[in-house]
Amino acid sequence: MKLNNVFFGIFASALLLASCSNDDSNEKDSPLGAYDNGVIILNEGNFGTPNASVSYISNDLTVFMQDVFGTENSAKVLGDVAQSLSFFEDKAFIVMNNSNTVEVVNRYTFKSIASITENLKKPRYSVALNGKLYVTNSSSKAVTVYDAKTFTYVETIAIGKTTEKIVTANGKLYVMNGAYGSGNTVTVVNPQSNNAMSIITVESGVNSIEEKNGSVYVLCGNTTKSKLFKINTTTDTATSIESATLTKALNMDIDGDKIYYTKGTGVYAMALNATTFSETPLFSVADNSWSTLYGFNVIDGKVYTADANGFTAAGIVKISTTTGAELKTVAAGMGPNSFYSNN
Repeated sequence: MKLNNVFFGIFASALLLASCSNDDSNEKDSPLGAYDNGVIILNEGNFGTPNASVSYISNDLTVFMQDVFGTENSAKVLGDVAQSLSFFEDKAFIVMNNSNTVEVVNRYTFKSIASITENLKKPRYSVALNGKLYVTNSSSKAVTVYDAKTFTYVETIAIGKTTEKIVTANGKLYVMNGAYGSGNTVTVVNPQSNNAMSIITVESGVNSIEEKNGSVYVLCGNTTKSKLFKINTTTDTATSIESATLTKALNMDIDGDKIYYTKGTGVYAMALNATTFSETPLFSVADNSWSTLYGFNVIDGKVYTADANGFTAAGIVKISTTTGAELKTVAAGMGPNSFYSNN
């Protein structure tokens, strides 16, 4: 009798655990909103005109949606020049350069939460660290700091140089001091004191910065060479590789164990631990003057490229394999400039 009770007790417990496990699995797999499990396309719009927008495409490329911000917020206008986007927990921060605003939305539903405006002076890029949002500002050459949960202004960190793309690594902030082909330094900021700690000199034409496995990678390209720096974030010292034949490298992105970049109309890749640049393109895109490769990212083995189409019509987004096989082409908003995995 007791043995039977023990057996049935164990059996019932096993069923309960299995049920809970399945419930947990289903909960984790369930989308958190209409824009979960996909890629956000940021369309900057025409400078001086508040026609920026956000598009969405699902990971399996079967669902594409236009103007998700306007759709979810009663046709509310996003603003003038959507420069970049960053995530913190369930929020997305959309940096609106010419509107001097950071629009805060739920990253999965795109419902509006708040608008940050205090002390923003032509904001460019943002990143969250330790519950704070750090925003680079081109006009003030400074980084403004906000509470990432209450969105209140905290303070301003003076950089005194061009403040462009920003990443975090090893508990510190790394600010790229270059834009539009100029600049050759990276500023390291200590978020504990919010002071600029040191300056790392790279190469002229600094244009991309990424964090991977605790290291910071910086790509520079000019008319005489391309140079890739790897910063040791413990010592803040850098090693580098360069090519004098593959010049003007741009648009670095890291996916898995590969570094991807572009030159002209070509898409290139090399291993994270490469000692030389790859000078043979994986594939090339159609040339459309300065509109070509206006946006470029590699996400989960798919290459996302954007042609701004001269800012006279909807931008064209193409999604390809890393060998150039076309998977999908869509007409996005005006001036698509970047892609963000939203999983």
